[in-house]
Amino acid sequence: MQIKDISKQLNVSVEEVVAFLQDQEGQSFSAESELSDNLVERVKRRFRSTVRPFEHGIADGECVVAKDVTVAQLADQLKCSANGLIVELLKMGIVANKNQLLKKDQVEKVLGSLGISCEQAVEESTDSVLEKFIEVKSSSGEESRLPIVTVVGHVDHGKTSLLDYLRKSKVAEKEKGGITQNVSAYEVATKQGNLVFLDTPGHEAFSLMRERGVLLADLVVLVVALDDGIKPQTVESIKKIQSFGAMAVVALNKVDKVKEDRVEIVKRQLADYGMLPDDWGGDVPCVTISAKTGQGVDEFLEVVRLQADILDLKTSLKAPARGFVLESMIERGRGAVATVILHQGRLCLGDFFICGDTVFGKVASMKNSKGESLKCVGPSEPVAIAGFASLPHAGDMLEAATSAQAKKRRGLQKKTSTSKNLSTLSSDEEQNVVKVIIKTATHLSKEALLSSLSKLKEEGVLLSVVDAGIGDINEGNIDLAATIGAVIYGLGVKVDKSALSRVSKKVDIRKFDIIYKLLEDVEQLLEKYKVKKVVEKQVGTARIKAIFNIKSIGVIAGASVESGSLHKGATVKVYRDGTYVGGGVIKTLQKERTTISTIAAGNDCAFVVDGFSDWSIGDDVSCFVQE
Repeated sequence: MQIKDISKQLNVSVEEVVAFLQDQEGQSFSAESELSDNLVERVKRRFRSTVRPFEHGIADGECVVAKDVTVAQLADQLKCSANGLIVELLKMGIVANKNQLLKKDQVEKVLGSLGISCEQAVEESTDSVLEKFIEVKSSSGEESRLPIVTVVGHVDHGKTSLLDYLRKSKVAEKEKGGITQNVSAYEVATKQGNLVFLDTPGHEAFSLMRERGVLLADLVVLVVALDDGIKPQTVESIKKIQSFGAMAVVALNKVDKVKEDRVEIVKRQLADYGMLPDDWGGDVPCVTISAKTGQGVDEFLEVVRLQADILDLKTSLKAPARGFVLESMIERGRGAVATVILHQGRLCLGDFFICGDTVFGKVASMKNSKGESLKCVGPSEPVAIAGFASLPHAGDMLEAATSAQAKKRRGLQKKTSTSKNLSTLSSDEEQNVVKVIIKTATHLSKEALLSSLSKLKEEGVLLSVVDAGIGDINEGNIDLAATIGAVIYGLGVKVDKSALSRVSKKVDIRKFDIIYKLLEDVEQLLEKYKVKKVVEKQVGTARIKAIFNIKSIGVIAGASVESGSLHKGATVKVYRDGTYVGGGVIKTLQKERTTISTIAAGNDCAFVVDGFSDWSIGDDVSCFVQE
């Protein structure tokens, strides 16, 4: 055990332990010095009486909810310091840093060891989440509102290209790497009437975005490429449509690239997953289109509009404004910004609002999907709102509020500190821990990236995300990375101008525009730090027949190779009457006075072993190589 580890365990400073040992042993020690079991016991006896008990602010009889939380969040609940809790966790065999997530069972273990009563968290079920969305979406009134249509499907099946054709703005060409990485909302004018489209990513990392897109929608368009058919994210989208009971239209895209029989083949695939086409007697309209040429798009829009008319969507402009957050991000000059769609009421500049459980704000500015500034916004119109006191989560409900309600939220808002120091990351000092700092452009990208990173595993290597934030890479990120030796990964962000002067060769900053490229780089990084297992493999045996002692060379063993082969540079183990007597490395290997590198069974040879010379005729030799 190293001095720094036992000092944390005993909750005393490294300096105190070092001073004690130097006084006792009369030699130098450092924080990294390894202690024998005997010294560990002496240190424990010396400082056990000075160990300060762990202190928390939970009163007798008071309960703490057991659920998945970070160490910092649990420290807040226990009304104690995060550093003190880290030390306490170390004593329990739980190695964690300030931002590490503790699972529910670990929290229960901690609370039990501290004698604190715990109660089980009442998790919001999928049904209750669905009910919340349905309640707001089905708000009644006399005014009609535009239908909100979410486009889902597998990556590269043409979702963004379809919207691109509808809006004539070539958005698909601007997407990084040809994939959508954010939820994008657009109001599209068509001959059949205006529609609000939500475009969602098809990459597997963005499952949560697609789920929220389906929840927010009045109607879902499932895009399936005819040349590709049903793929993993297609199946995932179908399951979400079915579990949420959403009305759906299937757009069979890329009809210009396939033969006619492909349409029936893909329809059969859809039917196998419970999406029975209407022309086969089911209730799911399927329209063949080409997002590239525009073939069938008018018919597709007619079907979408017809399905939306069946819903007969109504709302009230007089009711308090209520809607949902699609996405949130940090914008230079605007601060925390969220894309919002209202389902009822109107929101205007200067209005106060509350969002989710803790966020509040006052509308400072609003811009529509074309970038035009607005003074007021009504239902079903996607708008980017600035004025949030902190970043809301995608899927949070936004409601108009009074000034008093917003001020009340100020005291409830979670305090998230990004300041860290080496002591809070003490458990990550092992060589096989790869520390990374994550910065993304949006909240949903951060969630998707963290979810994907949590699935990356490499034997013998631990990936530790020591910090994850939204916005450009700043001075604080660079200072932290330099302090703890972390790699900074940026997704869709750049380095702040103010931070450029702090960048040095010691800080590794890796920026990507495409999530799967970033994930591939992390996998390569983990492979680089993978702990290699060295295995000894026996490759041959021999028996000593003669011994020669030559002054200029040393003791030479003459042997007959009985199995396998012997190799120059390989390790040998020597056995005499079945007992191990020594070993070493074959320094020279000869056959009939000719120097060789290997010799096979059935041949005689002579060799010198570096590290062993006490040969006896009849000794058995086993030869090993390391892999």
